[in-house]
Amino acid sequence: MKDKIAKHIKYNWQIYVLFIPALIWMVMFVFVPFGRNVIMSFQDYIPQPDNVKLPNRGILGSEFCWFDNYVDFFTAGDFWKLLGNTFALNLMTLAIGFPAAIVLAIMIYESKSGAIKGFAQTATFLPFFISSVVVCNLVIEFLKADTGMLVTIFEWFGMDRKNLLEDPRYFRIIYSIMDLWQTVGYNSLVYIAALSAIDTSLFEAASIDGAGKFKQIWHVTLPGIAPTIIITLILKVGKLMSLGYEKVLILQQVKGNKATSEILSTYVYNMTLGSQAPNYGLSAAIGIFDAVVAIVLVVLVNKLAKKVSDTALW
Repeated sequence: MKDKIAKHIKYNWQIYVLFIPALIWMVMFVFVPFGRNVIMSFQDYIPQPDNVKLPNRGILGSEFCWFDNYVDFFTAGDFWKLLGNTFALNLMTLAIGFPAAIVLAIMIYESKSGAIKGFAQTATFLPFFISSVVVCNLVIEFLKADTGMLVTIFEWFGMDRKNLLEDPRYFRIIYSIMDLWQTVGYNSLVYIAALSAIDTSLFEAASIDGAGKFKQIWHVTLPGIAPTIIITLILKVGKLMSLGYEKVLILQQVKGNKATSEILSTYVYNMTLGSQAPNYGLSAAIGIFDAVVAIVLVVLVNKLAKKVSDTALW
């Protein structure tokens, strides 16, 4: 066994050398912070003041409270509301954005005009480079009750002139459409790359057999990129609990939508950076809870993918 390992390393040492920088990055910015958060989640953590070392401060000096932070989180009155809002917002964003990226990639791939392909890719990809702060503030301005452009358009179709962001019922769909506009072009790139690897002779054979364009897409295109779709779906499901707080927090500037917009990440932000008495231990416990749920989701979806097809992460 040792001889096989040594032989494998001997013939593949270049790959391992290339992997070293990535491994160092993972250790420094993933494993070490995660281990620190695990310890903090069991502590009544008190940070060290700048340039001052106190014996009862920091990760080495803070007292252990063990599972108190987890108990406080799970027994809090907002736990189920936060968990439900997080899942609902992520699932809606995934349900709208995931198939849209696949459809866009197929439309670009099937286009016969190089100019249209280039324009479509550029037009849909450019919003990804716009700052999230700018995008969110554009949405806020477009939906203002008095001067909002979209509100004026909705009024033409008989809707009341009101700010839809102030209504909790519309927050998730507004956020999902905003995220779709900003990321659909970027998310479609991996599918466009997968489509270019499909053997074109398969389309010719399907055409000879009498298959039209839609049947070719259903029987050749989609099966050809199915492994990419499954792997991407597994990775996205693993991120269902880790929706970034930035865009949601900016949209919360509009009063009235917190009933559906308050999610775990914004709750952690408000409890630490947005609070005069931050609870770092509780925030760390919530982060560990997110990580555990993400691992469980990835394992379950991976097992399901194995049963449905031969494609899986492991």
